Amino acid sequence: MARRQTATLRTLRPVPPVWEIRLDLEYAPGAGSYVLADLGGPVREPLFPSVVDDTGFCTIVPRGHAVTRYLPGTPIDVIGPLGQGFRLSAAGYVPDRLLLIAEVDELPWLQPLYQAAPSVALVVEATTRGRLPPPARFPPTLELTLVTRDGSTGYLGPLESDGPTPVGIECALPRVRELVAWAECICIAGDMARYPALARLVQEVRFRPQTDFAQALVRVPMPCGVGVCDICRVTTRHGERRACVDGPVFDLMDFLE
Repeated sequence: MARRQTATLRTLRPVPPVWEIRLDLEYAPGAGSYVLADLGGPVREPLFPSVVDDTGFCTIVPRGHAVTRYLPGTPIDVIGPLGQGFRLSAAGYVPDRLLLIAEVDELPWLQPLYQAAPSVALVVEATTRGRLPPPARFPPTLELTLVTRDGSTGYLGPLESDGPTPVGIECALPRVRELVAWAECICIAGDMARYPALARLVQEVRFRPQTDFAQALVRVPMPCGVGVCDICRVTTRHGERRACVDGPVFDLMDFLE
């Protein structure tokens, strides 16, 4: 049965173009899982953690989100933690080499994994250099690979493409292949429409990856959290699944076409 809790809104601050919200909560969600918050609307809102610690978690919300209208100290009714988050010990051991891959807008949901393994490599993709966080914002222990779709910095994306590149610019794909071969586990957050191509990439490098070697976060509306409303249905090679209970983190290979 889902746990009902009372969170306390501790802080909220603008971090343009989004807001960072801090919630004190006894049982906080882990990376890739979530809570459903009653924010006064007709349905509850899913909140994913960008930072998790012993007293609660932080989350990132867009400007104008319902929670930004609340004052610090406000109690908020939440249900959770809910869902299947990232499973780093799915193979029976914690990986030594973890690869994180994110589109820049989805990057916050991988932040709780930055220290999750002795060696962590992070690939971040954005449309252009101005969309990327400055490297100083990342922990120095991360092996950072930057990808831009216009080639303005780092490698040229999209990272699963092997198209021609201008002289003097390196395509991201060979670098990504190298990291997939290096990794013991991969966690991805991005546009679900790209997951089939990323699954093919992983399959080409690892041939028959074990279950949950590569995992992907699917963020869709999840108003009920218990799989009864069917709004969060996701199509996989095993049929339709419900993101709120079967996910929101799925085995990437489930998206092979």
